[in-house]
Amino acid sequence: MLVDDEDAVRSALRNVLEADGYAIEEAGDGSTALTLLQSQPFQVVISDQMMPGLSGVDFLKLVRVRHPAVVRIMLTGDKDPETTVRSINESEVYRFIRKPWNNRDLRTIVHFAFEVARLQAENHQLIALGRRQRDVRKKLESDTDPVDIESELMLLAEAEAELLDE
Repeated sequence: MLVDDEDAVRSALRNVLEADGYAIEEAGDGSTALTLLQSQPFQVVISDQMMPGLSGVDFLKLVRVRHPAVVRIMLTGDKDPETTVRSINESEVYRFIRKPWNNRDLRTIVHFAFEVARLQAENHQLIALGRRQRDVRKKLESDTDPVDIESELMLLAEAEAELLDE
């Protein structure tokens, strides 16, 4: 999803990314984008910082809390270093891109953002599978592991994966 109040910026981004085969949705402001996020899944969001109403940092903070699996990218022409620091610290953005952007760099960043989203989803699936296997094993072999080492190791792996997601 592309979120920017400037039609020309969204159009330029869409042209570059659609040429690489990405399906694009657009929003002209953070509020509209939040509504879209509630109605359909997205893997990656690219947002401008300077928008009327909800700033990019604040929008991406809400995305982080409400849709933590969405990979967040900040795109801005704002030269204030505080914007970079806030977007990283508060919104936990994956990458920060300055306007004007280089199309090749944009393509690379978006490619790897989708790879991060894919790996996060795979990680969650593996954890869920591990939990199911642990539950089945517990039912079948309740007294073969008296100190429950296997379950404890699984819990540690889950906790580590959750820390990586944060």
